[in-house]
Amino acid sequence: MRLRACTVIFASSLALMPVAAGAAETPLPAAMATLALKDGRILHNVRVMSDEGASVVVRADEGLLKISKADLPQAVTSALPEKAPTSDTPEYVMQRFDPNQAPEAPPPEPGAKPKAKPAAIVTPAPRPAAIAVYKGCTIISFEKKSFENVLGCALVVIQNDSDENTQIRAADFACITADGQRHIGRNLFANTFPPSVKRREYVPSHGQLEDIVTFSNDNLDISSVQWSR
Repeated sequence: MRLRACTVIFASSLALMPVAAGAAETPLPAAMATLALKDGRILHNVRVMSDEGASVVVRADEGLLKISKADLPQAVTSALPEKAPTSDTPEYVMQRFDPNQAPEAPPPEPGAKPKAKPAAIVTPAPRPAAIAVYKGCTIISFEKKSFENVLGCALVVIQNDSDENTQIRAADFACITADGQRHIGRNLFANTFPPSVKRREYVPSHGQLEDIVTFSNDNLDISSVQWSR
């Protein structure tokens, strides 16, 4: 009788193990074809990559973006799993970029005459949509990083999902600053010690590559890094 009771208890514990393991895993929401944010932006083919607590990191046709949960629709916010508390560790994710952002005009001085309105308003040409994949490669993340006396640089991580080694050049990259300016890459520096200047790089098949891309000698407030073509 004692042996039979032990067998029943052991079998019951095995039956409960998959349920406990399955309950601990909460999947992220599936990909969304279109996502309209509360600030007016519309993203396409959106997939949630990670939950950062007050914000989420998503990958869309417009690039890899960090979006505040306050800008998400209520239905998307409710579908996100509860974020468990994590330790304070440095984050290397890109900040949110608003293409419609513009600096506010200073308030008019007392007694100043209002400026005459322009005769016609020129509508700027639409900015081309960002390319998420180029030659089978995807920009996974970036981190602003200066190189010697060159301040406008970024350490970029590239993932190659194709079956062949892919050649890339500095001009294949473009950065967008917080004020909306676009800068094309100038040089590539291998992330080694000591760093070496390269005219071109090869991303290994089904592998990753880290390179420092220079965009300007001046310090840039880089908000996004994407493919230039």
